[in-house]
Amino acid sequence: MKRSQQAGEGEAPETQAAVLDRWMGGKTGAQKEGMEWIDPHVHILPPRRMAGLVRWVRKFTPGFPVSEEITPEEIVSALRESGIRLFFNLVFPLWEEETEELNRFNRDLCSGIPEAVPFGSLHIETPNKEKETRRCIEEYGFLGMKLHPYAQRFPAFDDDMRPMFEVLNEHRRPFLVHTGFDVFYGMYMDLQKMERVLGEYPGMQVVAVHALFPRFRLAHRLLSEYDNFWLDMTNSISCMRIYEDLKAKGDPRPPVAESLEVEDVEENYPWFRRLFEDFSHRILYGTDFPVGFGYHHALWEDLRYFGFGEAIERDLLGGAAHNLLERCGFGHLMPR
Repeated sequence: MKRSQQAGEGEAPETQAAVLDRWMGGKTGAQKEGMEWIDPHVHILPPRRMAGLVRWVRKFTPGFPVSEEITPEEIVSALRESGIRLFFNLVFPLWEEETEELNRFNRDLCSGIPEAVPFGSLHIETPNKEKETRRCIEEYGFLGMKLHPYAQRFPAFDDDMRPMFEVLNEHRRPFLVHTGFDVFYGMYMDLQKMERVLGEYPGMQVVAVHALFPRFRLAHRLLSEYDNFWLDMTNSISCMRIYEDLKAKGDPRPPVAESLEVEDVEENYPWFRRLFEDFSHRILYGTDFPVGFGYHHALWEDLRYFGFGEAIERDLLGGAAHNLLERCGFGHLMPR
C-alpha cells in the first residue's frame, strides 16, 4: 500500500516503529488458523474525500503512514492480501449536495469488486429521504444504510430520519450507525431515542458501530432486550487493549487516556467480557480500514490478546456477519 512520505516525521524512533509495525502488510493469524474474516467496516471513498479522511486521521495519529493518494485498487489489494473474503463499503455525505453522487459512486465501485457489499447513506437535509433510501435498497441493491452522526453533525435518531427507518424496517435491512467515543468527538447521542427506534422498527437491524464505547453495560442490556440490535467492535477492541497496556504499565494517564474515557471503561470492564460470552453471535469485528488502528494482522493480534477462545473469535470474524446477512435475506453473498 502506498505510504505517506510524511509518516513518522518528527516522532521518536520507537513511536515510528510501533505505528509502522501495525501497518505492515501480510497474512493474518486468522488466515493461518483457517478462520474466515468478513470486514463490516471499510471506507473506499472518492479521491477528495479519501484524502480528507487521511488528513483528519493524521492529526491525532502521529506517524500515520497511509498516503492521501491511496487508491481503491490499493485498498482492495491489501484486503485480499489479508484474506478478507467479503467487506461492507461505507460512505456518508458531509453535505446534502453530495448524497446522490456518493451513493452512485459506491454503486459503481462495488459493482466491479466481487468482495464488496455497498451501503448507502443520507444527510439530514436530503429532501426526500424515502426516495433516496428506496433508490439505494430497491434500485441499487445495497444491503443497508450507514450514518456517522458525529462526522455528519446531526442526530441519527431524529424524527427527520424516520422515512429511512421505515424503508429499512419494511425490507428488514441493516442500519449501521456510529456510536460511542463521545469524548473524542465532543458530541453525544440521545440513547433513549435510539432505544425507542429499536422498539418501533423491529425489522430494521440496528448495528451499533464501535459498540457504544465504552458503555458496554448498556450494550449488553440492549442485546438482551432487542433481537434487532447488533454490535460492530471496530476500534473498540484495539482501544480496550490500549487500556490494558496502560493499566499493566502503571503509567500516569497520557493524553490519549482522556479520549479512552478510562473511568467509564473501568466501570464497564466486566460487561466488555460478558458481551462476548453471551452474544458473540451478534457481534461483528470491523476495522475502519484503511484508516483504523492498523492492518488486519495487527487487529487480529488485538483480538487474540483477550483470549476469548476459538468459538467467539469465529463468531466475531465471520459468524455474526453471516447471521446478519441471513436475517436480511443476503445469505447468498457469503463466500463459498
